[in-house]
Amino acid sequence: MTSIHAPVLLEISLQYLITKPDGVYVDCTLGTTGGHFSGISSRLNPNAFLIGLDADPTAVEHCRTFLSIPQKHTLEISNFSNIKRICYRAGFPKVTGILFDLGMSSFALDNPKRGFSFNSDGPLDMRFSPEIPISASDFINSASVETMTKTFWNYGVERSAKRIAKAIEFARTQKPIKTTAELANIVTKSSHSSFPNKTLSRIFQAIRIQIDHELEILESALQQAIEILEPNGRLVVISYHSLEDRIVKNFMKLESTNCICPPDFPICQCNHHASVEILTRKPVEPSDVEIKTNSRARSAKLRALRKKDINEG
Repeated sequence: MTSIHAPVLLEISLQYLITKPDGVYVDCTLGTTGGHFSGISSRLNPNAFLIGLDADPTAVEHCRTFLSIPQKHTLEISNFSNIKRICYRAGFPKVTGILFDLGMSSFALDNPKRGFSFNSDGPLDMRFSPEIPISASDFINSASVETMTKTFWNYGVERSAKRIAKAIEFARTQKPIKTTAELANIVTKSSHSSFPNKTLSRIFQAIRIQIDHELEILESALQQAIEILEPNGRLVVISYHSLEDRIVKNFMKLESTNCICPPDFPICQCNHHASVEILTRKPVEPSDVEIKTNSRARSAKLRALRKKDINEG
């Protein structure tokens, strides 16, 4: 993966997101280069407000240094589980549009000191934010075989999960596992996989999701996003693996459904009303041209919705 972080599905995401050039928008995943943030900003007029969030202080500081930030735009160091509080604090209980690009920053991936990649040796960290108390090294050196097995299966769908977990447990009795290269070597030798890089990708993804609480944070943020969207406001989410996409898909399906009672209930008892309209019946995927110029886009799926007006049926 290169260090050039081109914003994925930029044009189509802006088409779905921006309905009012003088509205209030939130980019929940700023990234190191602020690609989507800059794209949104370019479509807004001087009266608009734009908030950019990122849990990584390095990413926010990089954007503050290298981007031209209009006066009514602001950047915040925070993961998107705080979106509602941040918007309220900024004076915006309701916003016009919210974007999530759930992909990893290429800059973070390529930095060996962050420990996200098995392609280069570095400290086994994997934390998006310095506020996260447990590193990847802490996790694999202390978690039980059962916990590691569940993590590798639930978050990586790795068939060799238990065998790899046992190998890690044995290796750490010899010495603590501190680097990405040490972990990669253990995983490769124990998995007996014909495709070791795919196995490594699944294991590293699973550990990262576990220590950064990615899926729990996403679920919380999606619910908050619906609450703070104004009528006819838009939510756009770009996901990159099936675990994220399943959460986004199921959330949008639930929020767009009028009744969620079991099918055998003769009368609705849940009193659940659809609060959104799904705009993408099937996820939007990048074109072959975009994938050719930006390999990071290959697995991307974009889903979008519109917040319904309270008077809509």
